[in-house]
Amino acid sequence: MASWVTYICKKCGYSVQTEPQGFYGLMSGMYYNFKCSNCKRIVSIPTGGLDRHDSLPKCPYCHETDSLSTWNPIEGRCPNCGGEMSVDKLAGVIMAD
Repeated sequence: MASWVTYICKKCGYSVQTEPQGFYGLMSGMYYNFKCSNCKRIVSIPTGGLDRHDSLPKCPYCHETDSLSTWNPIEGRCPNCGGEMSVDKLAGVIMAD
């Protein structure tokens, strides 16, 4: 089970829905949050995409490599403007075994 929360930037209004810990697990595997310095988005990458030694993980939106860095919503800043992110609301719960 994963609890999704909406985080919103107090400065520019950018928002993202994700797990509060910065990672979550589903039957398909573990997912970790990253911010893309190229397209300025928060993306979830499955761990299966991280353990390949032949290539670096790519942003699923802009397909850039070397642009991803880990992002934790508790400590993270807005990827768009660097502003403070705050909890807007509980977005929902994902039930999975």
